[in-house]
Amino acid sequence: MRRRTVLSGLVVALPLALAGCTGGSPPSDSNGADTTDEPSETDTPDDDTVTPGRISANLVPREACPNPGEATVSLGDGTVSVVGCVVGKNGCTVPRLQEVDYDQGTEELTVVVASVEEREEDEACTEALVNLGYEVDIETAGIEPVSVRVVHDDVDGRRTVVDVTK
Repeated sequence: MRRRTVLSGLVVALPLALAGCTGGSPPSDSNGADTTDEPSETDTPDDDTVTPGRISANLVPREACPNPGEATVSLGDGTVSVVGCVVGKNGCTVPRLQEVDYDQGTEELTVVVASVEEREEDEACTEALVNLGYEVDIETAGIEPVSVRVVHDDVDGRRTVVDVTK
């Protein structure tokens, strides 16, 4: 008999206790600051703005791949070109520029190219190793690297394939 009294009391008290937790008011910041949906005004650089020390890189797949697992580096005035070949685990792998990093202390430019699998869930791939040629063109505005290190991350693991110093 007492259970019915307790349960009926909970039926009334529980919704009242939780009413404040499920309110429709928007959450506020923990520091009490008001937020707005209006964008703030900032100075945005034009497309013509050149940032000194900025590095831009672009990978272009190539058909020719005479030396799998190797790469060559050409240093120019404000440019670096890397031509190489990573090895993919199947016919659905493609070469991908994974990282371009410049260490100011050692003045070394590190370029990491990986073989990455790109396929749909139901797509079948050839089960054979494939040689994936690539060319990476790097523009080094305002930076003159003393050395360039090329790293491949493919079926043979992650390793340095060439290290060139001026």
